[in-house]
Amino acid sequence: MTATAAALLGVVGTLAVLDATDRGSDRAPQQAVLASAPLAAYGRTPKDANGDARIFTDGRLHLHVANLPDVPGYYEVWLINPTNMEMFSLGVLRDPSGDALLPLPPNVDLQAYSVVDVSAEQYDNKPAHSGDSLLRGTLTG
Repeated sequence: MTATAAALLGVVGTLAVLDATDRGSDRAPQQAVLASAPLAAYGRTPKDANGDARIFTDGRLHLHVANLPDVPGYYEVWLINPTNMEMFSLGVLRDPSGDALLPLPPNVDLQAYSVVDVSAEQYDNKPAHSGDSLLRGTLTG
């Protein structure tokens, strides 16, 4: 496969995920829930910011948030291992006052990566977490 074909395949896959997210953003999917977490304001975030996260059996995370503060960049969703603070991004939260449906990596260990985090990120070409967490919650289920 050429580099161009691989890049095109990646773009098409991303657009398909984004399209599926858009179509489902008006309502939460009706599926069995493996784990869930209430999300509360974290750090200096206004206390009325909140949300909830649900992990479905099909390997997706449904996120609902409300009252996030305006940020100059964008919002990103992470899973964190609270034991060693390792984390990885699940994707960008495009609607800071609504819903998102994000795919999980197929082999994610939800026992280890049990904290859901929503952060404020800058457009700075740095893929690491900014350190500016807005919401957090621990998955149970």
